[in-house]
Amino acid sequence: MRIVRLLLCLFLLAITLSVEGCGLSPTSQNNGRTASSKLDAVVPEKQTVKPVGTASLVVNPSRLIIPTIGINALVEPLGILPNGDLATPVRNPWEDVGWYNGGPHPGEHGSAVIDGHLDRPRGYPAVFWRLRNLQVGSQVLVVNSDGKTLHFQVTSIAYYTPQSAPIQDIFGNSGGTYLNLITCAGDWIPTQHQTALRLVVYTSLQK
Repeated sequence: MRIVRLLLCLFLLAITLSVEGCGLSPTSQNNGRTASSKLDAVVPEKQTVKPVGTASLVVNPSRLIIPTIGINALVEPLGILPNGDLATPVRNPWEDVGWYNGGPHPGEHGSAVIDGHLDRPRGYPAVFWRLRNLQVGSQVLVVNSDGKTLHFQVTSIAYYTPQSAPIQDIFGNSGGTYLNLITCAGDWIPTQHQTALRLVVYTSLQK
């Protein structure tokens, strides 16, 4: 029963995140309109993840570093808001990234997830603007609050429509130690207040 509830939570999380999506795409500069840039997710309850070792109770990811595309961003843990939405970074929404703390910590067994905005209002670049330039084999580093650096390597890059995103692969793959990065992609759809695609960069922990 617990597994069913977890899968339901992940399904609702990913679907709603994909619908609420990102800020404006570059094409939105032409229409002068603005829209919500929230990466919200409605979930029935926050899932409890068993920590690996005592240190994981207090050690959180603090920085995401991707040298090849010039990212060195603070990581904000994303909790659940009173209305059931997944919170977004508040200290610096366009430059920080958010780690979903209802799932594994980066470096724990399972699929940790970090998301970030593609762009900001009027289409100016945000933290994950260049995420699409990553290639298989690129290095992704996570620095924990204890100073330890975890090394991940990009294993695949995929674009999905919101309806076709593989929820289990992104949020629930427990076959290894993964970190998946998510942002928006594709054309901006004004009537839906979202972009047409989602970009997911899959990475795996390097021993």
